[in-house]
Amino acid sequence: MRPAARKGAPARNRIVTTRLAAGLVLGALLGCSEHADDAQARPRPNVVLISIDTLRPDHLGCYGHVRETSPALDRLAAQGTRFADVSSTSPWTLPAHATMLTGMYPGSHGVRDQVHRLPDDAVTLAEELRGAGWRTAAVVNSYYVGAPSFRLGQGFEHFDGVPEMADDPATGQRRIVNSGDEVVRKARGRLTQLPAGEPFFLFLHFYDVHTDLTPKAHYRELLVGDYSGALDGSTAQLAALRDRGERLGADDLRWLREMYDAEIRQLDDVLAGFFEWMRAEGLFENTLVVVTSDHGEEYHEHGGLLHGRTQYQEVLAVPLILCGPGVPADHIVEAPVSLVDVVPTVLALVDVDSSTPRDGIDLFAASQPRALFSEANHNVRAAGKLVSDTNCMIRVGDDKLVLDRRTDAVELYDLANDPSEQVDRSAADVARTEELLARLRAFLGAARAPDTIAAPGADAAKTLQAAGYAGSDDE
Repeated sequence: MRPAARKGAPARNRIVTTRLAAGLVLGALLGCSEHADDAQARPRPNVVLISIDTLRPDHLGCYGHVRETSPALDRLAAQGTRFADVSSTSPWTLPAHATMLTGMYPGSHGVRDQVHRLPDDAVTLAEELRGAGWRTAAVVNSYYVGAPSFRLGQGFEHFDGVPEMADDPATGQRRIVNSGDEVVRKARGRLTQLPAGEPFFLFLHFYDVHTDLTPKAHYRELLVGDYSGALDGSTAQLAALRDRGERLGADDLRWLREMYDAEIRQLDDVLAGFFEWMRAEGLFENTLVVVTSDHGEEYHEHGGLLHGRTQYQEVLAVPLILCGPGVPADHIVEAPVSLVDVVPTVLALVDVDSSTPRDGIDLFAASQPRALFSEANHNVRAAGKLVSDTNCMIRVGDDKLVLDRRTDAVELYDLANDPSEQVDRSAADVARTEELLARLRAFLGAARAPDTIAAPGADAAKTLQAAGYAGSDDE
């Protein structure tokens, strides 16, 4: 029995899709399977959804990066389908993960800031799968994903948290640390406790790639060159530099990117070990693996650092890799898609027929051309104060319009010819600018009233302050 749709669920920007004809699907949708008969005889597939916080796709080998940062993810992409052009729905952690787990834009699920939560009528992927017979578990590595007040844990039988911070033995200060090994250890423990023969949905969230940048010595030796500058890779330092408007030199930026690469490679090795364990346990072959991220990271492409405040591609572009039963192997999808599409795509691949209205679509079904949106930035400064939800974006094909809701300033970019968004075309193409702006305003105007909650308490505020979050944006 599938879970019934909850009353009042918004249907904003729904897209009607039709599954591809069976004859076309049969040959293409074997993915990591060998024979059609084997695929038909399989039990219901497991699902593993992996979110690697702050991961830019252009720093992965399968997305064209020249450095060897991601051999395990590259192999996964070769075995399955890689989506080449994926946009997040928000440039920071909390609203983006609410989207990842509901298939709804922030304006639909209402989680725009740390004082909002998922509403009662939101139906998560975990709720859908649990209602259809899957066992559900999660291990998450951030306050914004794990705090019960935000309700992202709806539908999980087990929802384990791994703190993103620990005391630095050298300085005694609280720092963000790499906890990927602990996330995997807890995940393996949960999986071994589940009843044999029952399908499971496992959600893993990793914070290792997020600042503070603290790769182990081996990975620094592998990917980081000599550096004698003043940067220490901490969130607090980078946030302070950004807030003062200081520009980093070329060697500083080179070092930051290399440290970021080292963090990615370290986590990639953790994932490689987890995938090998799944194979040894006989779990991998019948598991749909989905790897994505919530947002990217800035390195002065438009003058900023970290993330959360802008709607440019360095922050909005995220990877999306699927591998497993029902997924075409060695396949690349070039068409623009969105993080909002993850839930409906997973449900379709595991054959769970949901009646819950969602903003996303099944990416392996035929669909009409559509607009993609991003909203709910965090903590932009205006008149000396921090305000939220001011910048937003609409994209149709290669045309992308960014709106600053404080000033009504707009920017229009042609991503096909200007992928780094350096040439604003809004004055040169007034008609297209006005068309997209009208569609964006209509989208924003259809947003639901959010469910408001109290701001984080004193203990949580201390953690966020130590991580550079309170009074900043760097989720």
